[in-house]
Amino acid sequence: MSPSAPSSVPAAPPDAGAPVGARERSEPPETPALRRRAAFLDFDGTLARHGVVPRAQAEAVLAARAAGHAVLLSTGRPGSIVAEDVAALFDGWITSAGAHVRIGAELLRDERLPPEVTTRAVHVLEAHGAAFVLEAPEALWCTERSAQQLRERPRRSVVPAEGDRGRGTEDLLAAVRTTDRLAEVPAAKITVWSSPVPIEALAEDIGPELGALPNSISPDGLGSGELHLAGVDKAQGLLLLAEHLGVPVADTIAIGDGMNDLGMLRAAGTGVAIRGSRAEVLAAADLEVPPPAEHGVLHAFERLGLL
Repeated sequence: MSPSAPSSVPAAPPDAGAPVGARERSEPPETPALRRRAAFLDFDGTLARHGVVPRAQAEAVLAARAAGHAVLLSTGRPGSIVAEDVAALFDGWITSAGAHVRIGAELLRDERLPPEVTTRAVHVLEAHGAAFVLEAPEALWCTERSAQQLRERPRRSVVPAEGDRGRGTEDLLAAVRTTDRLAEVPAAKITVWSSPVPIEALAEDIGPELGALPNSISPDGLGSGELHLAGVDKAQGLLLLAEHLGVPVADTIAIGDGMNDLGMLRAAGTGVAIRGSRAEVLAAADLEVPPPAEHGVLHAFERLGLL
């Protein structure tokens, strides 16, 4: 930050030949209008490390907003596992990978799986013995067996330091609810973390309404990932919110690290990828920054002039 200007500066002499008092009567020069931009941030692996947002990353988001820019969360997570102190960082939220879009108290989009697709998906997943949850803005829904497996599943964890946001695994487990009537859940997306067949094969068995993506935060291989409504992605949420905010698409920024960020990176005026992302993600970006532990969002905001 530059040092403060001195409290008093001697006045410059009036222009030669100008009548006394002419400078006082002239209009002050116009201050250039702020070029307001909108930044869309993925959560896991981009803003947060194992579900915890480092303090420097959180402060970068707040500083960009204080500078007059809009900063919006864009995550594959449902709103039910976005911690309150994390949500409070943002002007708006794209959750469930684009199915749910909100700004302030205003809901702009709420896409759910059609009931017949949910019924078919539950039947296929249970027939394969897969462990899965139905994700909704209200909760994570699963059977008691899946809930127990979820609780026992080993995970990398980070102990939040002072000023960090989010509680990691605790935020996920706190949202879990069990039911024997899964087919009746109004889900936005399905996460599978253990299946004997690849996620793409599950989607094919369920039908053309669902697309499949490998899981960006799980090392489980082909048997884990996300099943989402075909044609629904973060890019649609970005375009919807940019229009709502009155920000030209050319002035949007997307930062992400996963395959579900590809559309968003390609749609934004500037795409930023996290170092170590898959080749397809890096190829879709204009810039590359470090991972959350090295405060990549802060680096991106500094390089792009948002601070």
